[in-house]
Amino acid sequence: MYSRIQQRDKDLFQRCVGAQVSNDLGHARIYANECAELRKIAKIVLGSQLALERVILRLETVGEFGTIMSQLAPVMGIVKETKSQIAGIVPQVANELDEVNNVLGELTEETGEISSTNNMNSFEPSDGEAKRILEETGLIAEQRVHDHFPDLPSMEPKADLVPETATKVDFQPEPHPDNGFENQVYDYAKQHAGVFSISTCAGDLGTSADEVRNALDKLRTSGRILIE
Repeated sequence: MYSRIQQRDKDLFQRCVGAQVSNDLGHARIYANECAELRKIAKIVLGSQLALERVILRLETVGEFGTIMSQLAPVMGIVKETKSQIAGIVPQVANELDEVNNVLGELTEETGEISSTNNMNSFEPSDGEAKRILEETGLIAEQRVHDHFPDLPSMEPKADLVPETATKVDFQPEPHPDNGFENQVYDYAKQHAGVFSISTCAGDLGTSADEVRNALDKLRTSGRILIE
């Protein structure tokens, strides 16, 4: 299940990036939101896996050393809580965990750990050790999900971006500071009477469109040009 989530997330992440490149922010947000939901499920699945691994280790200890009286109560709490977390995600596993807990309940009743007045139906994972283990596995799962999945791109519009075609650039009588590339863009804009394409400017100056856009934004911020 975790591998399937990773593959699905990878596909949606690539679609999100593609939509951003195409400036289709509506679809980019849809893909990003779906990725975020998938990662919530991934955390639950991975956390459940880690918790059940702890249960396996505990049962192996019980089987080897026979310390059943003090060890099965937190195990039952972990199994029951894990079942409730994944019931809507992996129902077949949840059903199997229910059977596991029934077996554990019968076993503890036979050994006298849980009395007839505190049967399986009323048992709650209130044991301190069970809660601590679930918290630990949750934190580990959160960190691993963060490591396994790339950061989602920001969906916030960039307010300072200069439009692709810089139209109606007005030049202000400001002194030119000593910053070479901004001066090149400033002079280029003057040569084209304030109307030009950023991509064409980038090609003519041998740089990227982002560099030209950043230079124009700095020129506007410093008051050397006005862009409408």
